[in-house]
Amino acid sequence: MGLFSLIADDMSVVDQRLREALEQHNPVVREVSQYLQESSGKRLRPALVMLAGQFGQARQHQGQLVDVATAVELIHMATLVHDDIIDDADIRRGMLAVRRRFSDPVAVLAGDFLFARAFQLLAATRRPELVDMAAEVVYVMATGEISQHLDQGRIASEEAYWRRIEAKTGYFLETCCRLGATAARAKASVIEALGRYGHHIGLAYQVTDDLLDWLADPRVLGKAVGEDLLAGIYTLPVIHALEDARYGPGLRELLNQAPVVVESVRDVLMSSGAIQYCRQQVEDHLSAAREALASVPEGPEREELMDVTNFIGVRDH
Repeated sequence: MGLFSLIADDMSVVDQRLREALEQHNPVVREVSQYLQESSGKRLRPALVMLAGQFGQARQHQGQLVDVATAVELIHMATLVHDDIIDDADIRRGMLAVRRRFSDPVAVLAGDFLFARAFQLLAATRRPELVDMAAEVVYVMATGEISQHLDQGRIASEEAYWRRIEAKTGYFLETCCRLGATAARAKASVIEALGRYGHHIGLAYQVTDDLLDWLADPRVLGKAVGEDLLAGIYTLPVIHALEDARYGPGLRELLNQAPVVVESVRDVLMSSGAIQYCRQQVEDHLSAAREALASVPEGPEREELMDVTNFIGVRDH
């Protein structure tokens, strides 16, 4: 059975709700919306909402869970569209980024549209606490993106790196779990445990992303190797290798070259042990996520969340 098999029917409903949310009479908005759906990803965030909801009264609050799950996917799509503008990116998941397929102004407006539709769905639940949680996560992610942009071209400390990805990814996945459990009125102790779980898988997911930027097959990943570095974004593998007394000085010289030779940088990351260090960080956070799951009731729902940790540990895209 595949990932999220337990909630396969629920996710089909979320996909249908997403299509409905993106349906528009305006031909330009409709074309952009259809393109976004074609390039959408794994639906991890809405799946976490639906899975977390299984620890509460999911059936009684199914409609609200679906709307919340759809809303978090819309928020995620909006952040990706805006990120591509900021990063001047050409490719997203193997397809032209919206900014390249259409234009930067259209991409800005498309992201705004997605945010607006997300909060319309959240407001329709008539649950102010859900709207507050989603608004907070957008605020935290925005501050994280601002920090990353201000640090662009500068080598941050490892501590600053962790703060950045906690804002960008850790808090979002944590909130997805909290939103689902809260919408289904799960017990407070379960909501807290699921939040801890989401936080740690979020950090593991982002570090894995940063590893894949160096290790994945570009045809599978949908972007070039070392793309973050070429965009002036220094992630954990590079930051850690620069702190190594033996390899740091040589790596710094490579980074100061114009143009930067990505393959040479990757060789240093492998030789210095930076790649292995990052893999260990991923495993440490996945272990912490599994530990958090020990505090929620046993059953197929918990096993499904455990499968998510296993997926993050081995994913190649």
